[in-house]
Order: sequence, then structure tokens, then C-alpha cells
Amino acid sequence: MMKRLIAAMLVAIMALSLVPVALGETLEEMGGTGEFDEPKTMFVYTDNGRRLNVRSEPRVKKTNLLGRLNPGTKVKVLGIVVIDPDWAVIEYKKGPDGVGYVQRRYLVTKKPGKTPEQIEKEKKEAERKKNLEELNKQQASAKPVDEPFMVAVRATRASGWINFRVGPGVAAARITSLPDGRELKVIGETTKWYQAVDTVTGKTGYISKNYCSKLATPVKAEKAQMGKLSVNGEFALQGKLPEGYSVQLINTPGSRVNAMITSADPEKPVLQLTVVFNDAYATTERMNDLTEEELKQLELSFQEMNDVEITYDETAYGTKLLIAREVGDDTDFVDIMSVYKGYFIEFVMTPNGLASNQTLTDDQIKMCIDFLSELDFVPVGFQFR
Repeated sequence: MMKRLIAAMLVAIMALSLVPVALGETLEEMGGTGEFDEPKTMFVYTDNGRRLNVRSEPRVKKTNLLGRLNPGTKVKVLGIVVIDPDWAVIEYKKGPDGVGYVQRRYLVTKKPGKTPEQIEKEKKEAERKKNLEELNKQQASAKPVDEPFMVAVRATRASGWINFRVGPGVAAARITSLPDGRELKVIGETTKWYQAVDTVTGKTGYISKNYCSKLATPVKAEKAQMGKLSVNGEFALQGKLPEGYSVQLINTPGSRVNAMITSADPEKPVLQLTVVFNDAYATTERMNDLTEEELKQLELSFQEMNDVEITYDETAYGTKLLIAREVGDDTDFVDIMSVYKGYFIEFVMTPNGLASNQTLTDDQIKMCIDFLSELDFVPVGFQFR
């Protein structure tokens, strides 16, 4: 009985024990408590630009939030709560009896200007809309190139990295950041962006033309030789191309060779070959000669860049192949590596960027592994028969 009586008295104090009070620039500054003779027109002001919570009672609880008011919103203030002068009561249609409670320090007599946070937020929103409009404009101009060609990233930024995105604009999500010198195969373009395949990961994306330079036009294998690569002797790779495929060599300086093995059918995957010398493996004759620790380091180098599963296979000549398959919903790829006389020999297989299905099938992967398993190392010029 006593608890009920105390509760009733508190309600009476909140509802009836209000006296007139003068209004200062803010309700918090005026001091005192009570009900105004007439509702006072005031404005919401939060110094951090956030919205002001309106509650069904003058205290903070998870269950008493009625809504939120944007900074600058005009409100009618009925008075200050006697039982807790930190709170003001306002007209609010969603509240019990059409009223709500807000913390009075966030009410001012003059409509406030925009806070620095609001100005920055509006600036970012305007920039976002501008970037989306540009993205839509670029997408509308997208088209495939007549013949794929190679470009190299030219990272003129201080960071030394350029963003590779899912669409032709800065509003598109970032796939990854590409370092200076990374080579890409261009398969499409807009007025300002290239659609390209990353030669390292096999992922397809867009990069600004401002940060790319075209490489020398690739030449076909039957009209040019790759040359001799000398490490403890001379060797070349020799094998039979998969049916319907042809090879294009990409001229690069030094002891590095790139080749694209492609089909005219866009539904067939793309295979890229890279041969590069690595001093750390100068005395390594074959992949099989690597220690367990060295193999583990190779595995880690793949897993740090992508979410992959690692397996191994053997070629027809007894050379071990490390096979890394990406795990996830992103563009599928298989990365296969071997070592011969200090050279890393790496193959990246990925769906053609124009293919309807961007996931490699088991048959396609088997075709790639079978092809690699039949390659031979010979001390002559590079050729496929």
C-alpha cells in the first residue's frame, strides 16, 4: 500500500507541480523548473549532428524510445519536468497524450546552423551521388575490345597502389589494390576505364585508364620464339595445347616470360603462363627437391593473398605441381606452380571475363592439370606442337 501511495505522489508531482519560468537561450541555462504559460517554440540542436531521442518518460530505457528528431527540427516545449530538471516535455503526437520527453540541453531558441559534422556528411553524400552518376554513365558506355591487349599498372600515387574495382567508377566496390607494374589483360572498356583480367589472381575487374600504359602487342607463338632461359643450362617448355586454344607471348624485359593461352570461345577458361627466375631457388632442380619447410612457405604465400585450398599432383615427368583453388563466391580461379632449375613456372586458370558462368567446372580444371602434366622441359626454344 505504501509503495502505491509513493508512486501516485510522484505521478502527481510530474503532472501538476509546475510553475512558470523564464526562457533563456537554452532551457539548460535558464535553471528552475515548471510549466510554461504558453508552449515555447524551440529548435533541436546537437553538437555532434546526431538526432535527438524522444522518450515516453523522462529517463533513458530501452523500452521507452518514441522516435528521433533531426537537428534543426522545430518543437513546441510545454515545460521542464519538476522531478528531473534535465528533461523537457514537448508536444509529440506519437507519445502518450500527445507529449514526449527530451533532454533539455539539446533545445535552443534560435534555429541553429549546420554543424561541421552535418556539413561534412552532406559533402560526402553529394560526392557519393556524383560518383554513382559517373558510374552509371561509364557502365552505359561499356563495350568489349576488338582484340584483347595487355597493359601495365602505373601507380603514380604516393602509396604505389591503384584500386581494382568491380565496376567502372570509384563508387564501385574495391576488389583489391594493384601494385605498380602489375600486368592486366584488357577485355573491355568504357570511356575512362578498362575491364581487365589480373594476370596474377585471374580476377576480372575495372581500373582507371589514367593509371595504365599499353604493353607491346603480343605476338603469336608460331611467328616468334620466347628465347633461351639459362640457369644451370638452357631449357624451354614444350607441350600440346588443349584443343581449340592458341598461345600469345608477351614480351617482357629480363628473365621473365608471360604467355596467354586462350580460346576464341568465350565460354572456355583462360590460362596464363608466367616463367620467372627466383634467386632463392637457384640451386633447386625440380619442385620435388624442395624441403617440407620450403613447400610450407609456398603454401603460406598463396593463402596470405587468397582463401585457397592446396593440393598436389605429379606431371608425366615426375615433377610436383602445387595446385591452389580459391574457396568462396568470388570469381573462381586455379593457380598451379612448379619449379625447374630456379625458375618459378606458374599457371593461372580463370573463367573468361565474357563467359556466362564465372565458376570453373571440374572438367575444365582437369583439362588444365592434364595439359600441365604433359609439359616437358627441353633445352631448346619455347614451342607448342
